[in-house]
Amino acid sequence: MYSVAVRRTAVAILAAACAFTTISCASDDAKPVVAVGADSSTESVLLAEIYSQALARTGTESTVVTGLTTPLADLDAGRIAVLPARNGALLDRWNPASPARKPDEVVAAVNAALPQGLSVTDAADGTDLRPRDALPGPDYTFRAQNILALYRTGIFDRQQLKKLNYVAGELTTEGLIESINQIETGTRPADAARSWLDAHSL
Repeated sequence: MYSVAVRRTAVAILAAACAFTTISCASDDAKPVVAVGADSSTESVLLAEIYSQALARTGTESTVVTGLTTPLADLDAGRIAVLPARNGALLDRWNPASPARKPDEVVAAVNAALPQGLSVTDAADGTDLRPRDALPGPDYTFRAQNILALYRTGIFDRQQLKKLNYVAGELTTEGLIESINQIETGTRPADAARSWLDAHSL
């Protein structure tokens, strides 16, 4: 009888301990960190910082991973969760035969060509990154090249997506060039991104 009582007490203590541990672990869980990737170009690093810091302003834990040599593969494998990109370049990769050239056409074609598990934010209409000699032409000999963020489907809530789409609404070619010039003359990418976000009340 004694041993049975001891065993019952031990089981009760163990059950209570397990319940306490579960609650403690749940309350101490760290928020998942959203990794925003970039290759080694100044444009990519700057945009990664902008998107990362924009997410941070929603309370999201985020970090920037730079110097990626195969960023799309890293995104596909889940090593990063977000990747700044040009939509025309994405279409060249996923559906190079597409006749889409104008901004609205490219947006639609990219959405149709997205691999399973990936989504995109709004494209920044104010960024036209086609070759300089193509800019004055209305015929879009070259595909539209507008900035957007490519991300893993289902990881963001409405507030986070709203913030990323606000970024798209404020980005312009001129503003991007100005921030890139700041970095190339010594400003840290994180500081240039912070200044841009502050200037646009994001």
